[in-house]
Amino acid sequence: MRKRIWTALLCCLLMLCCAGCGAMAEQTDAAVRVGDIAYDLQTVQDALTASAELYETAGVSLNDAQKQQLTDSVLEHFIGLGVLENLLREAGQAEIDEQTQRLLDEQARQTYESVWQQMAALIREESPDASDGMVDAFLADMGCTQEAYRQQLELELKNRRVLDLYCGEIALDEGEALAYYERQYVSVCRERYEGNIPLFEQEVLVNGGVSYYVPEGYRRIKHIVMALPEDIANRLSALQSGSSSISEDAWQALLDAAGKAMKPKTDAIYQALADGESFESQMALYSYDTGVAPEDAGYLIHADSELWDDGFLKAAMALEHPGDVSEPVVTLAGVHIILYAGDEPAGALALTQEQQALLEQEALADKQTRALEELVSQHRGDYEIETHPERLTISK
Repeated sequence: MRKRIWTALLCCLLMLCCAGCGAMAEQTDAAVRVGDIAYDLQTVQDALTASAELYETAGVSLNDAQKQQLTDSVLEHFIGLGVLENLLREAGQAEIDEQTQRLLDEQARQTYESVWQQMAALIREESPDASDGMVDAFLADMGCTQEAYRQQLELELKNRRVLDLYCGEIALDEGEALAYYERQYVSVCRERYEGNIPLFEQEVLVNGGVSYYVPEGYRRIKHIVMALPEDIANRLSALQSGSSSISEDAWQALLDAAGKAMKPKTDAIYQALADGESFESQMALYSYDTGVAPEDAGYLIHADSELWDDGFLKAAMALEHPGDVSEPVVTLAGVHIILYAGDEPAGALALTQEQQALLEQEALADKQTRALEELVSQHRGDYEIETHPERLTISK
């Protein structure tokens, strides 16, 4: 839940930073001036405050050097906007006619309504009694307003005009989308998780984080787990908790007794498999584990995993070929029969067609942004630039 709200906050920040793109100022009230274009103090301060608050929301405390870097970044953002606006004015392309204005207004209204509905659903997952006014206030506090979306759409329109005027058509060359995927997503996850299976499992498998990289050595397993007889389960739990002690031989004898007690069921399962029944059908009949449905790919497991009982892990990794089925394995969770379902491809996470299409859009947008940044770099020397960082503050 928090992760989805965090993603939404990032989107809101982008809206806020762009919301003031057209907020021109008198020269004496400007925090940024580029040639004939000036941005007023309140607009630039709002963008800086929103950026700082996003770090605060994430629990990140900025030191003085980081605050200065953030301030410089926001000022550079507005310098870039000013350079592009000057270029458009010089080309006579800065004005937007009334019909286009109305189209932008309607698109902004629809976008805001969609975001409002999504945010309301997220907020009400944690606070079912949250009112519409609370949702409105939350979005407004983040600067996520219909006007902010309106300004974002206007910025996108002007950026397209600049690209058409100065850069021509920009398209992705073969392999550029995958190179972008590797650079922006896969390499980041590889650097974090390669050689660190416990971290990968805690952040991705337990906490539900997203990784675009899968470390080497993972396999998929499915299992049928049946609850132990109550008396044996209670004795094993007491031993594990330390409320009583037992020798290793006696512990193994207790596990063996559990396996023997469950033998009629395990024999029935092995017979069904020998008769051609699918492992998944036996999962549906016997297993109480609902964490992975029979039709799903199964659990990820690795020789260096720390999430599994040692006996279970050893048995799962001892299976030699996909399709192999283990002998019964007894743990505190019950009696397991494990299927080696297959090897998990290592490396970059494979994308669905929908994800691939979104990636290509994102890679194209990135290429266009880099073209605009290059254009700004080429032309910023054409204009007198004035900034006033001393007028900006980050309160915390």
